Amino acid sequence: MYLTRFTRALVVFVIFDFFMFFILEAIFWMQPFVHNLLLDWFNNPPASLGYEMHALVLKKLFINQGFYNLFFVIGGIAGLYQQKIKSVGYALILLVCFAAVGAGLVLAVTSNAYLLACLQAIPAAIAFLNIYPLFKHSTLHKD
Repeated sequence: MYLTRFTRALVVFVIFDFFMFFILEAIFWMQPFVHNLLLDWFNNPPASLGYEMHALVLKKLFINQGFYNLFFVIGGIAGLYQQKIKSVGYALILLVCFAAVGAGLVLAVTSNAYLLACLQAIPAAIAFLNIYPLFKHSTLHKD
């Protein structure tokens, strides 16, 4: 049993989402358009600091967060590649999807970025629900 085209597309979307945030947070964070956009999305406007100073204060945090996202990208790609060893590939993909669902839920609870949270969590949750039975089957029946 392999991933359907639909499930594979969802997984690729989840990986792309993590990659997009790696680019925004780790590489382009100090660009005014990017940090203004992300701070507004996350409902975290600067209180007493200007946007530029706020971005500078948060720079290392966002670079760190961006690299977390990159590591999930690598895990997702490895999971897609490791489908030859189904249980390994599925486990990696499940971890990536679980992280995306969790991050989406945290984003929804801690900010007003509900649309962004849904775009992060819902495709990952659907992929997770489609992949988990494959993972369970692959660990019970060594194909």
